[in-house]
Amino acid sequence: MRAPRRTGRRSRAAPASLPTPHPRSALTLALLFSTALLVCLYLAGDGVVKVPRWAPHQVWPALTDGVRGVLAGARIMFFAAGPLRWRQLGLLGLGLLTYVAWRSWRQASFADRPGPIDIRKFENGTEEKEGCATYLRSRFCRQLADTDIYPPYAGPSDPAPQGFMDALSKQGDTSSPMQVITRVVAALWPRNGYFVTATLQKRTQEPQYGLSVTVTSLLGRAQSTTTTMWGRSWEDATCRAAYWTMAKILPATRLAKNPPWRKWYGRDMPAELFECYNEAKKRHDDQKLDDALWWYREALRLDPFNINIRMMVASVQEDLGLFLDALHTYEAALAVVELEGRYTGALWSRRRYRLVRPWRFTWSTLRLLRRHPEWIRLRYQYARALGYTERLVGEWFADEPSDDRRTERHRVHDQVRQRLCAALADRYWPAVANRTTLATEEQAKDHVRVLLTKESSARTLLALAAWQEFHRLHDDAALARLVPAVDREIGRRLLRAMRDLWAPLRLMSALNDDRRGAAGTAMSGERPGADAPLERVEFDVRDAECLPTWWHRHHRVKARQALVIGWPADPRALEQRIWWVQRRWNWFGPMNHLDYYTAACVAAFALAGYPRKLPDRDPDERRCGLPRANPRGEVELLTHLAVDNLRAALQSTESGRAGRVVTQSDTRYGTASRLRTWILSSDSDLAWLRHHAVFRFFEQDIYQSLQPVSLRPMDVTKVRVASYVKQLLCEGARLLEREWHKRRLQPGQRPSFLHDVLRWVRLDRQTWQVVERIGRDHGLHWEDRAKFGRLVTEAVRLVRTAELHFPPAVPRYDDLDLPQVSRIDDDEPYLANMVEDRVHSSVSRVNACLDQLGHAMAGAFEGEADDEDRVLRVLDVADHDLATAYAEFCMRHARRWQWVIEVLDDADLDVETVVPDEEQIEP
Repeated sequence: MRAPRRTGRRSRAAPASLPTPHPRSALTLALLFSTALLVCLYLAGDGVVKVPRWAPHQVWPALTDGVRGVLAGARIMFFAAGPLRWRQLGLLGLGLLTYVAWRSWRQASFADRPGPIDIRKFENGTEEKEGCATYLRSRFCRQLADTDIYPPYAGPSDPAPQGFMDALSKQGDTSSPMQVITRVVAALWPRNGYFVTATLQKRTQEPQYGLSVTVTSLLGRAQSTTTTMWGRSWEDATCRAAYWTMAKILPATRLAKNPPWRKWYGRDMPAELFECYNEAKKRHDDQKLDDALWWYREALRLDPFNINIRMMVASVQEDLGLFLDALHTYEAALAVVELEGRYTGALWSRRRYRLVRPWRFTWSTLRLLRRHPEWIRLRYQYARALGYTERLVGEWFADEPSDDRRTERHRVHDQVRQRLCAALADRYWPAVANRTTLATEEQAKDHVRVLLTKESSARTLLALAAWQEFHRLHDDAALARLVPAVDREIGRRLLRAMRDLWAPLRLMSALNDDRRGAAGTAMSGERPGADAPLERVEFDVRDAECLPTWWHRHHRVKARQALVIGWPADPRALEQRIWWVQRRWNWFGPMNHLDYYTAACVAAFALAGYPRKLPDRDPDERRCGLPRANPRGEVELLTHLAVDNLRAALQSTESGRAGRVVTQSDTRYGTASRLRTWILSSDSDLAWLRHHAVFRFFEQDIYQSLQPVSLRPMDVTKVRVASYVKQLLCEGARLLEREWHKRRLQPGQRPSFLHDVLRWVRLDRQTWQVVERIGRDHGLHWEDRAKFGRLVTEAVRLVRTAELHFPPAVPRYDDLDLPQVSRIDDDEPYLANMVEDRVHSSVSRVNACLDQLGHAMAGAFEGEADDEDRVLRVLDVADHDLATAYAEFCMRHARRWQWVIEVLDDADLDVETVVPDEEQIEP
């Protein structure tokens, strides 16, 4: 099928509300006028100052004569008289045009960057105190600063002087004519690109607090746009107004040329889209992942074709352990970027076919990269997600519950599996169908679907798919160099390491487990003989099904060299292969932190082929302080190789905010901080390395936390999510309990109408329904957790724009209280198995408490809430007084939430927290 064409170069979307500046055109015009002015000044002064003719080789005399001529022309320009008056008028006119041109460039540059924004004094159109407008103006400026787009004027004071003209305009002396001229010129010289005015408004209907905002662009003819944003409080209205202001300014600036706003440059952006993305990004940075996923989903509803937001969604899903959902998100993003048939055809095309038809592949790839510069990053993350076969297969073949325990999460899981099964069959059927056989396409697709029904064959198929993706991605990365907007971090050296090292090792692991009859259980340590030494098996390209038949000859040679390493991997052969694949002998191509990090991941994953049980040292060696476990031979070589590359990766990073890590989306923290999270917890490639003493020494050296090093299981996601569910329910129940006590004890909060009590009861009933779903599902569905947090926030009426401490952040593994794990000696030979067992025991106790909460308490309390709702309806019809039973009514609801806290307090996985309602204050 041919690629669809755009209907026209001009977008059908509404243009931006403010004019789009063009500073390059203005700068070109200003330079032309300046050149013309200098030439005219020199020609005008050449007749007054008689200078001798100079030879071409005399550079310094030529420059001196030119400066003298220009100065003489400037004297004529300002102080000419008599017959030179016409020259003076011409030079003054040209100088005025030059000034206007430079002023236009300055104005366009301020509007394009954007420069400082003048936040005018807020007008108070209500009966509020005069200080309210000043306070809201300060909050408005702080909201602009929190988005990290531009530095606004902060506080109620005037902005500090910026540049030479501003400093001179502050001078108070006006006795000299030159100082008067300087003040006049400074007043005419632009100092900002936009100014904002606002007026406080108030009405009787809800929401009753409003802020009427007007944004004016000073570019050319002043153009403005205005609206009125309403909220439940002054802070809420100010927050909405700030987001609306940024949403109107951003499409007219060069910041819109960066992700995720490339498609909105010069278009009218919805303020809700900008608000949803920034709220999601803020919560993503703060590790409030459920809330972040909720806001990202709202942003995708407003902009469903935004690839960058989809990649951010997949990043949050990976942090939450939803690896199958993350793969589905990447797959859906690829379907949005390019038609499935064209992508599959390019994926399995041979080089000879691509060279014969450059318009079919080369030109279409360049055109696609120009329209979607994030395409290379998207394909890299998709291929890497495919390569993590053990965690994908573990979630794909998870045990299905009975019909009475099925929840919304299981229905979503079934739909995701059906979609991925169809997509994998349509895209990767050539991997199992040789081009020389007579098998039809439909037969090959049926064979792929059969392979996806077994764990062993599914791991092998996913590894083959990842290997083919990296092969084609490495070839397309050469074309990506021709497109300036493509991310340069994903270079050919990185992709070469993934193609020739990372993907073959994963394939050999899957093939070895398939032969041993226990694929997919390596992460949990349940593989038979996992602690017994394995015999090294060397593989050949024939073991890669039909995949090598689609490759070029030298690609098959490189694949054969990678497969000869065998499984378990030979450390010396692997180190030598890393050296040659990454071209470390090439001094003209310096390596970055991702190259070293990828080499560390390859060496760490190679440890998966060796037993996790380590032999004991001799008692004489223990006297020197050496650990009891002795990783001898190949294991010791691989651990040192991985740790050395990790040290080199950290030494190659910068600590600034501009750092990125391609294995995860951007955050406000630097590369070194992001790498720390991935090294210590997130990256599953390093799971087999973390229980070794060499890695513990590395952690002590690099991350000095002034406390004992935490012993980590292979997968920390489950224990983090279990601890987060417990903390979320405890803090939410504590907030609701105190809210019911406040309603009982504070006379000012007693309802004047019975409908207010009905609303409280119905909101409480909805909350208990969500608690029941969380208990039955062990809190594994992110939407139930996010819904619980939002219901609690609505019931307690937390200020939306405050520095929220609820819902809590997903805790780091180092912040968890695991006394049983901390009592394990960190030099035990069976260290990995002991940590796994005790962490699993702690998670099981939390799940048991959730089962008790979901089946016994939530259902009963939901029924009581229904009965109270019916009773209150009767009282409302009969017009009875509720004052006598109001105190008992509030106490009964407070006791219910207190019981939730008592049930969950018996579980483990505590985290140090603050009392939420004591921190829910306005800063």
